[in-house]
Amino acid sequence: MKLQPKRPPGRVDRKAGAYASEIVQLHAEGYTYEAIRQALTEFDIEVSESTLRREVRRQQKRALCTMPGVRPPSPEPDDMTLQAPRRVPAGAPPSKLATGHEIAEAFFAAHPSNPLFSTKETS
Repeated sequence: MKLQPKRPPGRVDRKAGAYASEIVQLHAEGYTYEAIRQALTEFDIEVSESTLRREVRRQQKRALCTMPGVRPPSPEPDDMTLQAPRRVPAGAPPSKLATGHEIAEAFFAAHPSNPLFSTKETS
Protein backbone atom coordinates (compact mmCIF):
# COMPACT_ATOMS: atom_id res chain seq x y z
CA MET A 1 0.00 0.00 0.00
CA LYS A 2 1.32 3.45 -0.95
CA LEU A 3 0.14 6.61 0.80
CA GLN A 4 -1.28 9.34 -1.42
CA PRO A 5 -1.50 12.73 0.40
CA LYS A 6 -4.32 14.98 -0.80
CA ARG A 7 -2.54 18.33 -0.31
CA PRO A 8 0.84 19.49 -1.65
CA PRO A 9 3.99 19.03 0.47
CA GLY A 10 4.86 21.73 2.97
CA ARG A 11 3.21 23.49 5.86
CA VAL A 12 -0.54 23.34 6.35
CA ASP A 13 -0.92 27.11 6.60
CA ARG A 14 0.45 27.82 3.11
CA LYS A 15 -2.51 29.69 1.63
CA ALA A 16 -1.09 29.87 -1.88
CA GLY A 17 0.24 26.29 -1.87
CA ALA A 18 -2.89 24.86 -3.45
CA TYR A 19 -2.62 27.38 -6.31
CA ALA A 20 1.14 27.04 -6.86
CA SER A 21 0.89 25.56 -10.35
CA GLU A 22 -1.50 28.32 -11.48
CA ILE A 23 0.75 30.98 -9.94
CA VAL A 24 3.77 29.61 -11.80
CA GLN A 25 1.81 29.39 -15.03
CA LEU A 26 0.55 32.97 -14.78
CA HIS A 27 4.03 34.23 -13.91
CA ALA A 28 5.48 32.36 -16.91
CA GLU A 29 2.86 34.02 -19.13
CA GLY A 30 4.17 37.41 -18.02
CA TYR A 31 1.73 38.45 -15.31
CA THR A 32 3.25 40.47 -12.47
CA TYR A 33 3.15 39.26 -8.89
CA GLU A 34 0.81 42.14 -8.06
CA ALA A 35 -1.66 41.06 -10.76
CA ILE A 36 -1.54 37.46 -9.51
CA ARG A 37 -2.01 38.66 -5.93
CA GLN A 38 -5.08 40.65 -6.96
CA ALA A 39 -6.50 37.63 -8.76
CA LEU A 40 -6.09 35.54 -5.60
CA THR A 41 -7.76 38.30 -3.58
CA GLU A 42 -10.91 37.74 -5.66
CA PHE A 43 -11.01 34.20 -4.19
CA ASP A 44 -10.55 35.60 -0.63
CA ILE A 45 -6.92 34.53 -0.46
CA GLU A 46 -4.81 37.34 0.96
CA VAL A 47 -1.10 36.79 0.34
CA SER A 48 1.88 39.06 -0.15
CA GLU A 49 4.08 39.34 -3.20
CA SER A 50 6.93 37.69 -1.32
CA THR A 51 4.68 34.68 -0.72
CA LEU A 52 4.03 34.43 -4.43
CA ARG A 53 7.75 34.70 -5.19
CA ARG A 54 8.45 31.92 -2.69
CA GLU A 55 5.84 29.65 -4.29
CA VAL A 56 7.36 30.25 -7.74
CA ARG A 57 10.85 29.46 -6.39
CA ARG A 58 9.56 26.30 -4.71
CA GLN A 59 8.03 25.05 -7.94
CA GLN A 60 11.16 25.90 -9.94
CA LYS A 61 13.36 24.14 -7.39
CA ARG A 62 11.07 21.11 -7.40
CA ALA A 63 11.20 21.03 -11.21
CA LEU A 64 15.02 21.13 -11.13
CA CYS A 65 15.19 18.33 -8.58
CA THR A 66 12.99 16.04 -10.67
CA MET A 67 15.04 16.46 -13.84
CA PRO A 68 17.57 13.62 -14.24
CA GLY A 69 21.20 14.67 -14.08
CA VAL A 70 20.43 18.22 -12.96
CA ARG A 71 20.97 19.36 -9.40
CA PRO A 72 19.92 22.69 -7.93
CA PRO A 73 22.66 25.27 -7.41
CA SER A 74 24.29 24.97 -4.03
CA PRO A 75 24.82 28.04 -1.87
CA GLU A 76 28.36 26.93 -0.96
CA PRO A 77 31.21 27.55 -3.39
CA ASP A 78 33.31 24.67 -4.66
CA ASP A 79 36.34 23.51 -2.70
CA MET A 80 38.64 24.98 -5.35
CA THR A 81 37.40 28.51 -4.73
CA LEU A 82 38.05 28.23 -1.00
CA GLN A 83 41.76 27.66 -1.42
CA ALA A 84 43.75 30.88 -1.33
CA PRO A 85 46.82 31.08 -3.52
CA ARG A 86 50.04 30.50 -1.62
CA ARG A 87 52.48 33.37 -1.78
CA VAL A 88 56.17 33.48 -1.14
CA PRO A 89 57.24 36.33 1.17
CA ALA A 90 60.00 38.63 -0.01
CA GLY A 91 63.43 37.21 0.69
CA ALA A 92 62.31 33.56 0.87
CA PRO A 93 63.87 31.08 -1.52
CA PRO A 94 61.54 30.47 -4.48
CA SER A 95 61.38 26.70 -3.86
CA LYS A 96 59.93 27.09 -0.35
CA LEU A 97 56.19 27.77 -0.12
CA ALA A 98 55.09 30.19 2.55
CA THR A 99 52.76 29.16 5.33
CA GLY A 100 49.80 31.24 6.39
CA HIS A 101 51.66 32.31 9.52
CA GLU A 102 54.59 33.58 7.44
CA ILE A 103 52.28 35.47 5.11
CA ALA A 104 50.51 37.09 8.06
CA GLU A 105 53.81 38.10 9.68
CA ALA A 106 55.02 39.64 6.42
CA PHE A 107 51.76 41.56 5.99
CA PHE A 108 51.67 42.98 9.52
CA ALA A 109 55.35 43.86 9.36
CA ALA A 110 54.60 45.98 6.28
CA HIS A 111 51.21 47.29 7.54
CA PRO A 112 51.22 48.23 11.21
CA SER A 113 47.74 47.84 12.64
CA ASN A 114 48.07 49.93 15.81
CA PRO A 115 48.42 53.65 15.15
CA LEU A 116 49.73 54.26 18.69
CA PHE A 117 52.97 52.41 17.98
CA SER A 118 55.44 54.14 15.75
CA THR A 119 56.36 52.42 12.50
CA LYS A 120 59.84 51.10 11.86
CA GLU A 121 61.91 53.60 9.97
CA THR A 122 63.98 52.24 7.11
CA SER A 123 67.10 54.15 6.22
